[in-house]
Amino acid sequence: MAVSAPHDGYLTLLRKRSFLYLWLAQLISMTCFFASNFAVLVLIEEVTGSTILVGLAIICFSLPALILGAPAGVFVDRVNKRRVLWASNFLRAIATFVFFISLLVDRSQLVPIYLLTLLISGIGQFFTPAEGATIPMLVSEEELVPALSLFNITFTLSQAIGFILLAPLILSLLPTYAIASVVIHPIESLYLIVAVLYAVCAGLIALIPAKNFIQVARGAQSRRNTQNLEIVGNMWTEMYQGWAFVRRNKKLFLAVMQLSFAGILLLVIGELATPIVTKLLLLEANKMELIFAPAGIGLVGGSVLMPRILPRLGKSRAVFTGTVALTAATLLLPLLTLAAKALAPNSWNGNPILLICVALVMLIAGVALAFINIPAQTAMQEQTPGWIKGRVFALQLMLYNTLAIPIILFIGVIADLFGLDRVLYLLSICVLAFGFWGMYYERKHAIKTPPGTLNGKKEGEKVAETDTLSSKL
Repeated sequence: MAVSAPHDGYLTLLRKRSFLYLWLAQLISMTCFFASNFAVLVLIEEVTGSTILVGLAIICFSLPALILGAPAGVFVDRVNKRRVLWASNFLRAIATFVFFISLLVDRSQLVPIYLLTLLISGIGQFFTPAEGATIPMLVSEEELVPALSLFNITFTLSQAIGFILLAPLILSLLPTYAIASVVIHPIESLYLIVAVLYAVCAGLIALIPAKNFIQVARGAQSRRNTQNLEIVGNMWTEMYQGWAFVRRNKKLFLAVMQLSFAGILLLVIGELATPIVTKLLLLEANKMELIFAPAGIGLVGGSVLMPRILPRLGKSRAVFTGTVALTAATLLLPLLTLAAKALAPNSWNGNPILLICVALVMLIAGVALAFINIPAQTAMQEQTPGWIKGRVFALQLMLYNTLAIPIILFIGVIADLFGLDRVLYLLSICVLAFGFWGMYYERKHAIKTPPGTLNGKKEGEKVAETDTLSSKL
């Protein structure tokens, strides 16, 4: 299967009404997710000024995937995807409205903020694997690659819109007003808007005909109609089978690790964005768009260009190029501030040249993340057959969140104790080390792939082997 497809394939896909509804639901729901996460980070930074507590909020985004990620994948593989997609958006709309009410009551209380963040993220764990398993149902085999590419672009676009456009605009432009002696701040308005948008996503899913969610049978179809009690009983077994499937396929395992690494880097950027602005550059917290805007533009730009670049560069070279570029960008941030302080000790942080350089560095970082993220996502989709996609996607989310929790806590502690510049130096070393590990792992498990084959086997043999493995699992 080709890695990329012509861009006019996107327009052809969007003319399919069912696919368009799913795509819009993804764009809106993911934008809402990132916008609300931005608001939580800003709120906790304003209330506490602690990097550790900001990191704890990010852990609240991540912990549900550790607990629910793999079971959600097993559940999604067995039930109606349309119901899962609809229910996850509807329940998130309700939970976000409760979040809005809790902020009106007392926005300085962190416990309900953390608990509701956990709840909303937990509900979302069912949406992602259901969406990933639904895409192949709504497009033909020839359209699958452009469809995946479009959803990859949309994911990064939603990050940019949520972090850069929707949340900052609402927090900066909406006024504080009162209704019947109840004061509503911009952050409360943001959560009310997000609740409405989640409800819109539920409506979009409801518009997709149920017949479009019928999956092509593979292996024993009766196994997919198991009752809920049997699903729970077999859940841990199927989670292990999903992990065993990933470990057998070295290319899939590497893609899962690389995609998890890219996700962790995005969380780290989210955790460090406000401290970079307030503690490294000594600017106001509302200048966070200096960090997020260029990085988001780089993510989107890199994602748009990736279908043209990837066939020429190759997945492994693209990922390694991204890690090297991200290492350089991470190192340059503290070095630029040191140079600016040496040149103008009294007014260094207001120097427009410094701000332009920081923006360019973050632009490079965004492009670098696209070079890591999209090749890994593409490889994971290509290496995962439809009958186990839900479990593989959920396992990837669980793995990335399992690794993210200690990393986020560690970075928060180091930043508060030893300074942000040392965290950035350490992060650059880790990024480069991961890049070299990926190259080493791929060469260690290299399989020559002759023309007309897939992973060293002819296409027909690969399909037969997949069916055999499906029946075994």
